[in-house]
Amino acid sequence: MKNTWHKHGLSLLALIPALILLFGCAKEKWEGKIYKEQGVTIVENQGVGLWGEGASEKVQFIEDLSIGKYEGEDYLMFVRYLSIAVDSGLNLYILDRGNHRLLKFDREGNFLWQTGRKGQGPGEFQYPRDITLTPSEEVALSDSSSIHFFTKDGKYQKTIKLMGSFMNFTILPDARFLAAKMVRGQLGLAAEYYSPDGKLLKQFPDVYRYGPKISFGGGAWYGGEFKLHDNKLYLSLPGTYEIREYDLEGKALTKIRRNLEIKPPEVETKGNSIAFHASDVSGPCFFYLDEMMVNLVSLMEKKDEEKYEFKKCLDFFNQKKQFLGSYKMPEDKTLAAIDSEGNFYFIQWEPYPKVIRSQMILF
Repeated sequence: MKNTWHKHGLSLLALIPALILLFGCAKEKWEGKIYKEQGVTIVENQGVGLWGEGASEKVQFIEDLSIGKYEGEDYLMFVRYLSIAVDSGLNLYILDRGNHRLLKFDREGNFLWQTGRKGQGPGEFQYPRDITLTPSEEVALSDSSSIHFFTKDGKYQKTIKLMGSFMNFTILPDARFLAAKMVRGQLGLAAEYYSPDGKLLKQFPDVYRYGPKISFGGGAWYGGEFKLHDNKLYLSLPGTYEIREYDLEGKALTKIRRNLEIKPPEVETKGNSIAFHASDVSGPCFFYLDEMMVNLVSLMEKKDEEKYEFKKCLDFFNQKKQFLGSYKMPEDKTLAAIDSEGNFYFIQWEPYPKVIRSQMILF
């Protein structure tokens, strides 16, 4: 598992930003409009994007590292659901949720350590969901209503409990937590700020609700994940194509829209139970260096009573939040991270779970 791209591909990588700028201006006119709405900048994107037709042909991903096997070393055999984080040294942290363990690999793919097991004791997990890195690049792992902390060497530090369960969380530069939570009585998304020691500070000012009202339960299980970039928060809304940009205190700055229909989850109630059926998901979004925003989109179209067509793509936007184009992805892959050097990290589910690091090239 040696990464030779960084050793032999430097001259090509140096051309990538220039290529991005070149193709970002490939068409003479951007199709859309920008205006203000109650002090918030609205960017309405229309058409196929600045890259024009055939945008998928302009993007190529070159794999340079793969971690995961069908059989072999135990630390390379993962259960289906994975979450990852990448530090500034390109060390890779993998949360193997089904195996209740956290693993670390260096930038060359060499295994360094693993920790964790199922349980309720220190350093043990019940329902692990997501991982992120603190400002000092230690590991924070969400587990129902708790966040567990580990050092870079895999040593357990502490556990902080928040008020109630949450879907995902973001650690802000000042070490506060922003936890995304369900709303009650309707599909939707809310969030709360917590202090570094887990004390509730305040509510996030925006609460997003959609769909029919229901007598109990609620929540946005699909999409609705905050991303932090350049001291701003970004949220791809569930149920519609809109990416919101906020400052760190939750003040809305920009709303980025595209003329693509996103069908919200269907709500089905039977007695005292409720089920959500999602066909389309927008988000989360990621950032390629300081050049582009990349939004992950999954769509399902019903062809007849028994046949469905699934589409997954990466939508690219330039620094002005103008739509560039869509890259069609395989159905069995999802984008999980983009690191500080511009590497893309995909999780591939079939025929077995693995993490793939790739370099992007634009033609």
